[in-house]
Amino acid sequence: MAKIKQFFMSVGLWIKNHFPTRRRIIQVYAALLTNASLKGYSTGLIYDGPTKVLCSPGLNCYSCPGAVAACPLGSLQNSLGSAKTTTPYYIIGILALYGLLLARTICGFLCPFGFFQDMLYKIKTPKVKKSVGTRVLSYLKYLFLIVLVIAVPLIYHSVPGFCKYICPAGLIGGAGGLLPNSRNADYFGMLGFLFSWKFALLIVCVAVCVFIYRAFCRFICPLGAIYGFFNKISLMGVKLDKSQCIECGACIAKCKMDIKHVGDHECINCGECIPVCPTKAISWKGSKIFLKPASVTVSAANAGGEELKPLNVYIENGTVSNANASVSDKSEAVAPVEYAAPTEQAVERAAEEESVKEAQEVLGVEVEHPEEQPAQKQGKKPNALALKFKNRNFVLEFVAWVLATALLVGALVYYNTRPTVEMQRIKSFTCETYNTAYAEKEYTLSYSSKPTVIIFWNSRNAIGIDYVNDFVANMYPEVKDDANFVIAHISNADTQETVQGIIDEKGWNTSEIPFIQDTAELNLYNGCCGDNSPTMTVFLNFVNAIYARHSGPVTLDTIKQEIDYKNVWENTNFQVGDKIPEQMTIPTYHSAYTADSYNIAEAKGKVLVFNFWYVSCGGCVAELP
Repeated sequence: MAKIKQFFMSVGLWIKNHFPTRRRIIQVYAALLTNASLKGYSTGLIYDGPTKVLCSPGLNCYSCPGAVAACPLGSLQNSLGSAKTTTPYYIIGILALYGLLLARTICGFLCPFGFFQDMLYKIKTPKVKKSVGTRVLSYLKYLFLIVLVIAVPLIYHSVPGFCKYICPAGLIGGAGGLLPNSRNADYFGMLGFLFSWKFALLIVCVAVCVFIYRAFCRFICPLGAIYGFFNKISLMGVKLDKSQCIECGACIAKCKMDIKHVGDHECINCGECIPVCPTKAISWKGSKIFLKPASVTVSAANAGGEELKPLNVYIENGTVSNANASVSDKSEAVAPVEYAAPTEQAVERAAEEESVKEAQEVLGVEVEHPEEQPAQKQGKKPNALALKFKNRNFVLEFVAWVLATALLVGALVYYNTRPTVEMQRIKSFTCETYNTAYAEKEYTLSYSSKPTVIIFWNSRNAIGIDYVNDFVANMYPEVKDDANFVIAHISNADTQETVQGIIDEKGWNTSEIPFIQDTAELNLYNGCCGDNSPTMTVFLNFVNAIYARHSGPVTLDTIKQEIDYKNVWENTNFQVGDKIPEQMTIPTYHSAYTADSYNIAEAKGKVLVFNFWYVSCGGCVAELP
């Protein structure tokens, strides 16, 4: 039994000694939260939902299958690429906000690629220590920022210089996440010299990061260069109290980054320098906003044996001092005492038993914990957990972790359980029409150069009848040239005569909109809507795929917004056999083609070949000549 007990004790000790630090836990959390769409790795698809318009704080490639937000560096380059037409207020504002709040704390805690480098450096090999040479190399990232991130996109529009030629995070997250999936096997034919170049850079970067701490962050990363400008003025980070600093250099020696002093533009605010400072001159900025210094009550006697008033003693920054506003002159006999401040863990437990005993030993006086007095009077042993929850700092931390865990669990559930939207296509059909004003006795749904809007109604639903009446009389004249409209009756319980009677009564019979009956054979409503509201408006794109549904009556503004050509194009996925709308007009670039745009109708009656390419595809560019 003794050996078994010793074994479990040794296992517990090993787990305690190797349990990840809070910083490491936060890094894993941030990497998982910004790549919460884990199913993207199995489907081989890039998440393009609503949160993709937001920017993550750290370097995380937009093309990574798991990424649920955009990369701020890529967004900045894309914004600068269109700077002639639009000013990139959004991305500049986001970077400024991140900088003012956290600055390079993002590098130390929230950047997934920074966490990746930390893991590489943990591989046991001889390490290259920082020196004057690495300090000089650290300024290279500012050159990358000016040339590749700013100059290239501004001069060569739509060319994201850093993402295209350098960024290893894009190759790991984007190519590394997409290419292994069989769905993307065709991508291999697009790989060329540019991919080979970036792959070679990635291998070099990974190898160097094993021997040099965060080599990419220190020498290359433009995002770190941007955040470095905010280090001195950011809300969160580490700070140095110069009045307590003895310039011993312990913090510089401990730091693996190329800093000259705590909190400069190279500091990633990891906090590793805080426990090594002998005078505790280094602390966290913003901590006083959330954390309350530990407080104990001291009862003591002066040199003459006279009892003094109880003093509230605060333990902060390594100093035990009196916090009372007015104290007897005799209380000056108890002067502030300097002592070696406890570790970070001890500071967090400052209101607990260990901290109270520590203060008693330092002061040489009786120390009474206010929270313990009621329990001691009753002769009960105080509950350690209850004492913890009476500590404001502990409660704040506990609530923060609960909320963070709930956020992560919610994100994982949302991104990995939401159905992948596959646009449902409606097959072409032909059916009879009701209203005599429609020139044809039959209506045929087929491919069109306009979007198609189907309005479903039920003769037993007064709201639906009023909606159709309002649409025919007021809305249709405003939008009749922008889309094809069909009004379909969906109740099989009514006879054709009943439906025709309502159409005649409401005056719809004279409308040029085709009125049709959704029969059991046609099954149009179930195919478009399922078992939803008896009044439904469905929007089909050029290839009759449903891209929007609205339950109940909709306004004219909603219809206009949905049939806007920009919205329709973004929701049209062509497949083999689809007809390209004749109304499609494409802007042109090269001056040899005299017109500013090309209309697809010009090729009617001819064979038309589309060759798709993009600037980052080396094989595409090589093929063009």
